[in-house]
Amino acid sequence: MTNGDGSRLNFKGKKIPLKNAFHESDPGTPSNPNASAPPSDDILSSADASLRKDARKELDPNGAAFPQSKNQLIPSGSDSEEIEEEVGMTVSGRKASMALVALGRAARSFLLYEPDNQAVTSFLQDLRDKFYGFLDQYGEMVLDVRPWEMMMGSEVVYLNRDRERSLSFRLFRDGVRKVTITPDVQWNELTKFLGIISIRYTGIRQQEDDIVVMLWKAGFKHIVVESVEGFVPEDDDVDVDTTIYSDDDTADSALTLYAAAPDGFDIPWPVYNERASIRYVEMDSEHLRKLDEEVSNLTLPDQCVGLLKEILETAANPVEPMKLEEAIPMVQEVANFLSAEGLLSSLLEVMRVVQTLPFNQRDDEHRGELLRAFSDVNVLVRVIRSFPAGLQEVPPQLIELVEMVPEDPVPMLLEILNNERTRTARLVTRNLLVRMGSDKLDHLVKAIDQLKAPVAADLLRVVSDIDLDRGIRMGIDMGIEADVDLQLVALSLMERGPYSKRVSRYLINLLESSSMEVRMHALKLLVLNKEPSAFSNITRRLEHNAAGNEMDLHEVEALGSAMVTIREDRALEQFVEWIQPKKLLQRMLPRRQNLKWAAVTGLSQIPGDQAKKYIRLAAKTAGEELHRHCMKSLVLQRRLGMEVPDG
Repeated sequence: MTNGDGSRLNFKGKKIPLKNAFHESDPGTPSNPNASAPPSDDILSSADASLRKDARKELDPNGAAFPQSKNQLIPSGSDSEEIEEEVGMTVSGRKASMALVALGRAARSFLLYEPDNQAVTSFLQDLRDKFYGFLDQYGEMVLDVRPWEMMMGSEVVYLNRDRERSLSFRLFRDGVRKVTITPDVQWNELTKFLGIISIRYTGIRQQEDDIVVMLWKAGFKHIVVESVEGFVPEDDDVDVDTTIYSDDDTADSALTLYAAAPDGFDIPWPVYNERASIRYVEMDSEHLRKLDEEVSNLTLPDQCVGLLKEILETAANPVEPMKLEEAIPMVQEVANFLSAEGLLSSLLEVMRVVQTLPFNQRDDEHRGELLRAFSDVNVLVRVIRSFPAGLQEVPPQLIELVEMVPEDPVPMLLEILNNERTRTARLVTRNLLVRMGSDKLDHLVKAIDQLKAPVAADLLRVVSDIDLDRGIRMGIDMGIEADVDLQLVALSLMERGPYSKRVSRYLINLLESSSMEVRMHALKLLVLNKEPSAFSNITRRLEHNAAGNEMDLHEVEALGSAMVTIREDRALEQFVEWIQPKKLLQRMLPRRQNLKWAAVTGLSQIPGDQAKKYIRLAAKTAGEELHRHCMKSLVLQRRLGMEVPDG
């Protein structure tokens, strides 16, 4: 079992309240962020008290593991006496041993003292000092767990042969074989690890979780645990350790214990009395690769799939006592893991097994429930979120998974489209809706009116990908009062689809839209189709904004160019009128900036001396900005005249 990496808090020179660290590691523990911090002298003790209370409540809710005596003194010969000695041959080994001894003391103190006892504070302080003293100086602590001792490399750093009190035995018994504590470990992780170990010191059989499961649930980032399946004999009265490791006549008991273990079970090594010579044997690369795979996290998905196959095959067998509904919780748990990791191939493999298993008629109703466990909305969301940004096509495996959904997948996909707004998630969901919603087009059309603008725009794209004409009609029916996102989507559809009178009327109406982006896109399509009926609307819009207060000059230039493209014959006449009005009153009107600007822009695209003449005429009475525009237009008009052949 391996956990991810993260950053570590720096505890040097600064005390961190232990209750804060503990709550950070366990978000389910309530805390009051507004509460004032205790005085600096009392901060450790009060924090430790909170830790003790939270550990008692959350890790052992029945409270049976903790004695109820209050601040009693520990009598001589009781559990508080020193039960392990510091070992180690090197300086680093002795420091590691000191840290592990401190860990064992702190774990047992949880069972012997009330939360407000100062002894708990001293044990926790000693634990923190010794662990970080080792980690800061020597780096990560890698411990191989054996029945009675812990090894750091080839050096024994923890030794205790008392079965009831040995920290090493408790870990080994539950299946822990290796513990790695990195230098970035945070104090809240150490306290969580301490709380888990203290529960296993209670001596009470925890039927629900062993230490490996509790360590896995803790989700450590800087404590890595490697484990195998643990083995605890059914009869606690049998001295298992003596039976296995002693040299007296207990062979029959040892054989009984070994026979009771499952095939391939990892149990403690027996002591071999016969001596044999040790020789080096080189292992081939294939054998080493298989050994590495056994402890690698990459094999976990395959193990999950293999486990579910065995469970489902057993449940489907009518002669087996196991019922199919008993497998559903396990299936759901594995589905959550596989979907969170984005393991589509593993999800599909299990779903194919579910579909092909020969369930009897009584269990057929459970088949749908099993399939839903691997294809409900939560699973699909996790899978979609696991895709990398920039994904262009929907993976075929995801399409196959959605097609296996026992119910209609369209409502689920609509829910995802409504909630997920990343670009990749929207693209994937839209493509899935196009594939799954082709026969539910009316339902999708109705849903557009019920969704907010960004989601409705995505759904309009889906409808148009299924039926482009239907999408264009919807865009036109929404009118110019629709949301800008919807109008832009509708315009992009019209650019792809056939041009018609109805489309041209809609585009002309959009010239009055409040969004410049929408107006410019509509103008682009009118120019592309050279719509003559748009000419009068363009001139009216320019004359309405003749003063130049409400219209961007880029839009003015686009309108002037559009007039030439749509009706060049009428455009020249109109430009001359704007530059040199025939009526005296119009000549006297100031602030005709937009009209002259549009006229000069249009004239720059008409070859001939007449256009050049009126550009120069506009420049004579122009302000500084318009004058520069006239000069640039003259250059463009001159180049245009050179490109047009004579005659």
